[in-house]
Amino acid sequence: MENFKINICKIENIKMMIQRMFLFILTLALFSCSNDELPEFNKIEKLRLIALTTATPEVSPGDSVTITPVVSDLGTSSLKDTVRLCVDLGIAYGVAPNCDNNPTTTDLHAARNLTLPGIGDNWTGSADSFTFNVPIDTVIFANQTDAQKYNGVNYLVEYTLENSSGEKIQSFKRIVVSESAKTTKNLNPVVSDIFSEGVSMATLPVGQKVNLSTNVSSASAEAYQLKNSTGILTDRTEVITVTWMITDGKTQYYRSEIGQVNQYTAPDASPTGRSAYVFAVVRDDRGGVTVVRKKL
Repeated sequence: MENFKINICKIENIKMMIQRMFLFILTLALFSCSNDELPEFNKIEKLRLIALTTATPEVSPGDSVTITPVVSDLGTSSLKDTVRLCVDLGIAYGVAPNCDNNPTTTDLHAARNLTLPGIGDNWTGSADSFTFNVPIDTVIFANQTDAQKYNGVNYLVEYTLENSSGEKIQSFKRIVVSESAKTTKNLNPVVSDIFSEGVSMATLPVGQKVNLSTNVSSASAEAYQLKNSTGILTDRTEVITVTWMITDGKTQYYRSEIGQVNQYTAPDASPTGRSAYVFAVVRDDRGGVTVVRKKL
């Protein structure tokens, strides 16, 4: 009987060793994948919404907000957009990020023909802007706590983009609406240029590998406060990330942080019949975003 127990223990130990070895091999396989084996989601090859930008990512109730979409479709002859607005009923709690069956939904416009970026920019860049007012405080703050009013309630912008082939994509942006008494609102990261080897990028470095970076600095990471349910304020600092989007070539990383460079392998030849584009999409973790585009 004692020998039987020992044998059972040995078998269990062997099983555990096999499981650990399997997990080790699986982990090694996952983390040793090269960029060539990963999906290049930052490669712009078809209809894409790069970002929905605004100068005012956080506003007070009743304020006016202007949104400028940054889009791309290298092969289209035209683009249309549709916009709906609504109070966020709880994306953080699993509610779908759209305005379907939302009693606060407002249709801003439907199938609007875009004039920008236009064929001269290969329909890649900033599109036509649109403007709206967020709800007043009695609407946006209905049933909200003091902490939620201070930290901000999300107002959803549902955006649908359609190309000349009838293909559609849908995305959303959250505009943070906080109480008027909170005078220090979130601002977008400050960035205005993309550098190639430390110099403003001006041409496509055909057949070369270069290090890309931006001029965003640590000063863009704003200090702010969050209020908890008891009214206590906690100090926080934003996290800034850069997402790289390209039409040609490939990047070593899809994202980088402040001060980091990203190796860019340019194509062996310039694209035929169009320009090449590089985008740096710089975001904070509170909804602020600034997009820098290079047309090469």
